[in-house]
Amino acid sequence: NDPAAPTPVSDGKNVYVFFAGYGLVSYDASGRERWKLPMGPFTNFHGMGASPILAEGKVVMICDQDQEAFLLAVDQDSGKPVWKVERPEMVHSFSTPIIYRRGSGMTELIVPGSYQMTSYDVSTGKLLWWIRGLTYQVKSGPVLANDTLYFNGWAPGGEPSERIELPAFEEM
Repeated sequence: NDPAAPTPVSDGKNVYVFFAGYGLVSYDASGRERWKLPMGPFTNFHGMGASPILAEGKVVMICDQDQEAFLLAVDQDSGKPVWKVERPEMVHSFSTPIIYRRGSGMTELIVPGSYQMTSYDVSTGKLLWWIRGLTYQVKSGPVLANDTLYFNGWAPGGEPSERIELPAFEEM
């Protein structure tokens, strides 16, 4: 992924972009910068691939990386951080979260990551649930159909049964 790989998102009036070499930036319809939020540097060997999403007046950005992975929500109008959730167990994830509204209940962020799918409350960033069983490198996006969540992910070499053991340095 190059620094401009993530897809911008728009609310119809403004556009929100994530540049892996910088962070989040918002522009108005005329192309004028509204706000910017430096966030790096990032430590992801393959670059950052997830895209920002909009949810309840927030720009949400997942930054899973080799060190100091996190999920961040910033105010859509000001660019000021609203909440941040550390995700130290997540590495090599490139999937963009999706939004799930439980009827008239809370709005959830469903976030694939290394080895597990997680759900967070959009308002607070509170962890709601998780399920293990994903691969260590997730790339595709989750899909919701009614109340069923679908996800596909696989990366060779990540499963314990497929890991290649390197010989000791002296043997090499």
